Amino acid sequence: MGFPSFVVLQNDESLELLLEKINLLKKEIESLTASIETNNLTISRLEEANQIRYVDLDKRIHLLETKLLFEETQTEESAEQSINPLSGLVEEDIDSGEFDLWSNSMKLLDNSRYSEAAENLRLLILSYPNGTYTGDAYFWLGEIYLVQEMFEDSSEILNAFVTKFDDHSRKPDGLYKLAIAKVNLEELETAETLLQEVISNYPNSGAALLAEQDLIKLNSQ
Repeated sequence: MGFPSFVVLQNDESLELLLEKINLLKKEIESLTASIETNNLTISRLEEANQIRYVDLDKRIHLLETKLLFEETQTEESAEQSINPLSGLVEEDIDSGEFDLWSNSMKLLDNSRYSEAAENLRLLILSYPNGTYTGDAYFWLGEIYLVQEMFEDSSEILNAFVTKFDDHSRKPDGLYKLAIAKVNLEELETAETLLQEVISNYPNSGAALLAEQDLIKLNSQ
């Protein structure tokens, strides 16, 4: 005994409706997926822009500090020479070479001449291992390598910085930048540990805010 024709038609119509719903759902899923990917890309670009702005602001503050120190040094030298006009001829200040290297490095960095700045900073580190600006030289050399995507070199220099200069004011930034280098080297556990250290030990720093964002991103992967 066969099925009535209207039952067959009804089943066919139900199947067509079901297929239509499935196709609609597929389109909605595709649209949502595209939207998520777009949002992720936007978030990623915003994070990159925030990091760039952070680095740029940090660099400008450092340049301002250097400029103020240079002006202060010039004032002191002028005052000394006004008291003793022959004072500048007696003996060259042993730190003047270090300051010149440091000042030139910052000017080159400000003009995005990274290779030349890196060369100056390396020379400063070699020539003045216990100098006034040696810690800063390590930090900015690591930063330059990071910008140039030389992650192995950046990791090595920044690791030396945070190890040798424990009390340096830029240690939280150094730890954060070291974490970024480790992420790019796919050493994710080490990167996570470093980010946690920044957040725990330097909660009020700008580096901690960035570390929190990167840690969330790292844990979501």
